[in-house]
Amino acid sequence: MWVTRKIRDSLPDTEIIPITRDMPAELAARKSEGPETLESVGLVFPVYLGKPPRIVLEFIRKMPKTDYIYAVATCGMIPGKPLADIKKGLLSTGNFLSAGYIVPLISNFIVFPKTKTDAGIEKAFKKAEAKAQIISMNVQKKASFFDKETPSFLIKPAGWLLLNRAYHRIPELDEKFSVNDECDSCGACRNVCPVQNIQITASKPVFLHNCELCFSCINWCPRQAINWTPLTKKRRRYHCKGISQNDVVSNRYYKNK
Repeated sequence: MWVTRKIRDSLPDTEIIPITRDMPAELAARKSEGPETLESVGLVFPVYLGKPPRIVLEFIRKMPKTDYIYAVATCGMIPGKPLADIKKGLLSTGNFLSAGYIVPLISNFIVFPKTKTDAGIEKAFKKAEAKAQIISMNVQKKASFFDKETPSFLIKPAGWLLLNRAYHRIPELDEKFSVNDECDSCGACRNVCPVQNIQITASKPVFLHNCELCFSCINWCPRQAINWTPLTKKRRRYHCKGISQNDVVSNRYYKNK
């Protein structure tokens, strides 16, 4: 979301539209009121286990015909090959990915120990802001450009296989979430979940096995009552600077719920 805003700030007549379940129909309606194809659409998304989120792949399979499409994948560690997945998904609809970018930032997947100091985090944001400026300039020129994704030799075939298998199990990986007695049933976890995967039942969150593993529930719980395996206990929660809980709620996939 932070990268999206930085790109938008440098592009005239550009609107940020959250990827929601109803967005393909909304874009189709806009197209029917104007030219036969949309002029330009940018897809900005985080990387989960080396791939785009499932809801992004679902969206592009319904995307109307667009002249110029660019993708921006933000990642905290190894990016994997998200641009290749976007290319493939778009081709199935007759669309074509014109440009693709990788923007390294800070991972909110707090399973792993923090690898950057506060100074390192600030440095990462400065680099990301500079990259956003480059992306904006290229988009104005409708340039064709692709960042390099993770070379295959950096991850052995068995590693790609494990990542792919884990990716397809993401919806059910919420079975590893636990809620401790600090929970006061405030509902913050339910509100920030992008796919309505959390219900508050018997005064505790219940996970419904349709997870995106975005970790919004963990990072936005005000009492740090949610963990994913014991690995997240005592880990500092992460919020992207300039992004509020209300921002997260307003960008949910099921926006109308």
